[in-house]
Amino acid sequence: MNTISYISLVKTLVQIDLLILKQSLFDKLLNITIWAVLSLVVTIYIMPFFGLSADFGIFQLGGILAAVGLFEVYNSTVEMVADLEGDQIINYTLTLPAPSWLILLSRVLYYFILYLTLAILIVPIGMILVWNQIDFSTMHMALLVLTLCIQSIFYAAFALWSSSMVTNMTQMGNIWSRFIFPMWFMGGFQFSWLSLYNALPVVAIINLINPMIYITEAVRTALIGQNGYINSALCLLVILLFSGICFVAGFYNLKKRLDFI
Repeated sequence: MNTISYISLVKTLVQIDLLILKQSLFDKLLNITIWAVLSLVVTIYIMPFFGLSADFGIFQLGGILAAVGLFEVYNSTVEMVADLEGDQIINYTLTLPAPSWLILLSRVLYYFILYLTLAILIVPIGMILVWNQIDFSTMHMALLVLTLCIQSIFYAAFALWSSSMVTNMTQMGNIWSRFIFPMWFMGGFQFSWLSLYNALPVVAIINLINPMIYITEAVRTALIGQNGYINSALCLLVILLFSGICFVAGFYNLKKRLDFI
């Protein structure tokens, strides 16, 4: 097969996944919207009664947009592991006349489209709720879109890797407890890296191995401005590095598990 044929095959595989996605996309968006709206409502309208600044909403929106893809990774992992244990459609696709890495890349591309779609759809909802807190002089919409794209690349590669780490459905709780929850909880959802460094420098330095902290910092830089956050260009480069590591590790884990060429 030539390059054009490979591209056509990848396009077809992604289209098939997207057709299947149409059946559940509304539910996925509704679930994410409920979480995002409740998080912002509590932050903006309830927590100020307990001493939290009312301007914290735009900061919280950054954490929400950064975490949208991470929470959907769990569902993607469940679906892929269920296939590995059940119908094993992935085994069929791996027999197609194309390099195995390209077949898995098509799955990553599908995840990328899913996570980016959910994140972009949450943006207007979140901005409506924090409209009075937005400073358009410091907001960089192009940087926000770029960051959402790059974070979606990472989450897509991470979904492939997390699926390769689970041997059966009974271990799905491990992915949540050992990876997704710690990444989110220590990923700056309610604090910036600099504030953590000022309070607990050793913990902050250790936390630099957490990909989520770079995603959260980059999103907030796009929403609020660079001051007080890790350099956005550095964050995006590190996120891409983690993406490459996850894809390569996931590929080799699945290659060992499924014994494909």
